[in-house]
Amino acid sequence: MALDPALPVGRRIQYYRERAGKSRAVLAGLLGRSPSWLKQVEAGVLLPPRLPMLTRIAQHLGVDDLSLLTGDVSMPRALYSGMDHAALASVRRAVDGAPLGTAGGPAPRLDHIAVQLADAWRTRMTRGDHRTALAELLPPLVSAASVAASHPECTDRRRAEAMYASALNLTQMYAAFQGDGNLVWRVAERALATARASGDPQAIATSCWFLVEAFRKSGQWESAQTLTEDALRLLNPVRTENPELACAWADIAYHAAITHAVAGEAGDAWRWIDRAKAVSDALPADHWSAPTSGSRQAAALHSVTVAVELRQTGTALRWARRLPEADVIAVPRRGRHLIEVARAHALRGESEKVAERLTTAVEVAPETARWSEETRAMVRALIDGGPSDQVAGRRLADAIGMAA
Repeated sequence: MALDPALPVGRRIQYYRERAGKSRAVLAGLLGRSPSWLKQVEAGVLLPPRLPMLTRIAQHLGVDDLSLLTGDVSMPRALYSGMDHAALASVRRAVDGAPLGTAGGPAPRLDHIAVQLADAWRTRMTRGDHRTALAELLPPLVSAASVAASHPECTDRRRAEAMYASALNLTQMYAAFQGDGNLVWRVAERALATARASGDPQAIATSCWFLVEAFRKSGQWESAQTLTEDALRLLNPVRTENPELACAWADIAYHAAITHAVAGEAGDAWRWIDRAKAVSDALPADHWSAPTSGSRQAAALHSVTVAVELRQTGTALRWARRLPEADVIAVPRRGRHLIEVARAHALRGESEKVAERLTTAVEVAPETARWSEETRAMVRALIDGGPSDQVAGRRLADAIGMAA
């Protein structure tokens, strides 16, 4: 049977899965993913899997020609697999070079590491080319922090472990959406283990936030929600102690909202938005968490995402209008916000506004746009559109390094 050439990837996977006589649970298990993840892929709620996962799906379904799943023989690989930053190998070496036992040599000075760490987070917030900027800062920072956390003469081990966890959180931001998914998991899990060893609730909460992000991006929603609930229980007794802990609670609650939204659970998603907003609205006006963008502005930022995931485009755009772009202090987060707004316009079929928002996102934070799966998907849709859309799509493809 010949399939309609316009049939999307998800429906093609469903067709060949059913033809092979495999249930959704069986195929998901073979892929190491959850049935809910596969359901969302087949329904088109999630973007199509990247090329390595598509190859594994084809193998398990007995599909010899990958184009039967993609419907497009000329589909560029860059659309589905993250590009490696030029310095990824050096950052990976710093992560993998952490001492296995007690570190030797002189003990690193914790105050010096604190300055390095603050400089790295400030760089991440203020640079549109944040990956390139971080690539120079991360290797010495990660190495020093890992040695300090395991050195027998460390003067404050709890502080050293909390700083090492923070350096690993920053590394996850650098490594995300590149080709080495194993590195992302390695730093996310190591950060949480290190933070737990420190006993610092702020460090634990932030590392939970990053691991939840990894769970959700890989479609592991149940794991994401379980960890979210654990983090909220941990923070609940202490969240009134200071603005940082209150912000951490709100950040995790926003995670709960987004996870419910991705799963299509609108009522739960908006209830969590309301709970998180009540806390973040009470933060000091100038409060901004570098790792999570926790702030008074967070309600609008996350509400746009929740509404987009729920396909409530009018709501998404109303929230977007409430938040001037200049109020999003962190430059990469501002770029991400513009991409989310573009997604809302894409759901409405407003290709001209999609191109406008993406063009601005590239200008504001080029490396956020370049390593965004959603951006590549929208650029591909523009290229496949009418003549004027094709011009805009090819221009954007050139700007983000994607084959047009």
